Amino acid sequence: MERLQPYLERGSRALYAASAVCLLVIVVLMVARIASRNLSLGLGGVQILAQLFEVWLTFLVVGALAYTHDHIEIEYLSDRLPERWVPIHEIAVTLVSLFAAVLVLVGAILAMDSFWNSTAPTIDIPIPLYYLAPIVGMGFLVVVYLDRLHESVTEVLA
Repeated sequence: MERLQPYLERGSRALYAASAVCLLVIVVLMVARIASRNLSLGLGGVQILAQLFEVWLTFLVVGALAYTHDHIEIEYLSDRLPERWVPIHEIAVTLVSLFAAVLVLVGAILAMDSFWNSTAPTIDIPIPLYYLAPIVGMGFLVVVYLDRLHESVTEVLA
């Protein structure tokens, strides 16, 4: 799995870059919405478009944060474990996290399939674009968790 690291690194950087673009677009859209409301410009659907980018921002950054170990982690229990239990604890936590990520990923795939021909109100954004975000983000997260699981199991067996 060591060969996977350069791809995960590049993927993480790409997800961070894409999430930064999403954040910039959200700011621009919210400024446009405020200006439209205060100046009576009548720009419709700006908030719905911003929500689409918010969904993308959320899911793009999840996998990247997990890869760089920058996610929120409660270390109260793990800091008190004996050293020999730490790898086993990491395996257990990774398995639970992997299960949750796969659950969200499968749910997004099923939802995308169910709403394949639907569009969002006002500006006709295809609903599958909303569900593509968790597929991309959680797909990357699942790969990160599988890589981490492989490393932890290798460490325990060594």
